[in-house]
Order: sequence, then C-alpha cells, then structure tokens
Amino acid sequence: MQTNPERLRALLDAEAGGSDDLSPAGDPAVRAHLRFVAEALAAHAAPAAAPALEVFAATLPAEFAAREHRLADELARIAEATALELDLQFGDEVADDPGIRAMIDRRMRIAAWTRVFLDALDDARPGRPPVREGALAWMGERQTQLADTIFAMDRRAKEAEMARGGPDAVANPEVVNRIGQAAMLQAHTRFLVEALAERI
Repeated sequence: MQTNPERLRALLDAEAGGSDDLSPAGDPAVRAHLRFVAEALAAHAAPAAAPALEVFAATLPAEFAAREHRLADELARIAEATALELDLQFGDEVADDPGIRAMIDRRMRIAAWTRVFLDALDDARPGRPPVREGALAWMGERQTQLADTIFAMDRRAKEAEMARGGPDAVANPEVVNRIGQAAMLQAHTRFLVEALAERI
C-alpha cells in the first residue's frame, strides 16, 4: 500500500465505479484492497507459484462476483460469534449504540470478504496446501495486536491531518469516522498479508 499507492488508488476507483458505497471501509474499498493483496502475492511469488497467482489476481473481480452469494453465509457465521463476544465484553448496551454497531458491521463485512478471498485463493492453487484455515487462525490469535495496529494507524493519520489543517482538522466527526474506517481496513489488509506470507 505504501510502495504502490497509485495502483491501489486505481483499484479503488475501479471498484467504486457505479457503486453508491464510497466509504473508506465499504464493500468496494474492501474488494479493492483484496485485489491489491492478490497482485502483491503474484508479484512476489516464487517462480513455481507465480503463474497460478497471476491468474488469480487477474480473475479475482469475476471470482468476487461469482461468489458474492457466499458473503451472506460468511456474515451469518461471523455475526453469531461476534454477538456472543460483544455481549460478554459490553452487555446489551452495544446493541443500542449506532456508532459501535456501524463499526462492528464494517468489521464483519471485512472479515466475510476476507473469507471469500481465501476460498478463491485456495481454489486457484490446486495441488498446493490450503491456506484459509491457517491464515484465519493466525489472525484470530492476534486480535490484540490487530487492535493496536488499528489504533496506531488511526493516530498517525490524525496527526498527519492536523499537520496539514491544524488542531481543528479532526474536530469534525465525519473526518474522524473516515480516518477510523481507513485505518481499520488498512490494518486488516496488512494482517492478511502477514498471515499469508509464510503460507504461499
């Protein structure tokens, strides 16, 4: 993301075309980041693995469209586990807080699209060990580290915003929300890359 922002921007623009959801962590943005991951995997793969990953990266938009029906199934699985976790952590109050609810919904959609991506990745590499379960387990075991990464990215982005526009640059709740969404998606993307680094 940092070394090739122009390509990520092109993917974001491509996914956003014709969509009403232009939020920093909406479905089009999530798909764009996952396409970016696919291209990065292909670009840095070992010679024997590269051809399959190049095809995977090139055909991922079509795979997303073909597998979109799976999203609801993944969301249902994630929602059940998430509801239990939230009840244990916060009690019933979280269900009535629209800000927290919106944030949780975005996180669940990122997780669901990630699972769809990992299924497609495994299917694109016949004869090779599947990576989905190992990657999900790796990320699941590091949720505290993920939260810390989101916080650090959010803080850096706010500091950069204030450096450009002064202390009041982050006084607007819409700006804060935009920064928070972007940090959340970027952190999840980084974690996915790290989870796959030793498995591809």
